[in-house]
Amino acid sequence: MIHWRQPWQFWFEWGITAALIAGVILASFNVYPVYLYVLIISNLGWVIQAIMWRKTSLFIVQSVITMIYLVGIINAWI
Repeated sequence: MIHWRQPWQFWFEWGITAALIAGVILASFNVYPVYLYVLIISNLGWVIQAIMWRKTSLFIVQSVITMIYLVGIINAWI
C-alpha cells in the first residue's frame, strides 16, 4: 500500500482517474476529437504519477498510450 506523504498526491491520482473515465465515456459516445484531448491529459497525468511512484511498467504503458493518442490527433489535423 502506498502511504501518502502529501494530500495533493491523493487528489491528483483520483483526478486523473476521473479524467480517464470521462475520456473513455466520451470515446464510447464517439465525441471526436474531444475524447482524444481528455485521454491525452489523463494519460500524461498517469505518466507523471508513474514517475512519482517509480513504477516503470506503468510509465511505459501510459507513455505508449499517450503516443498513440497523439498520433490520432496528428492524423485528425492532416
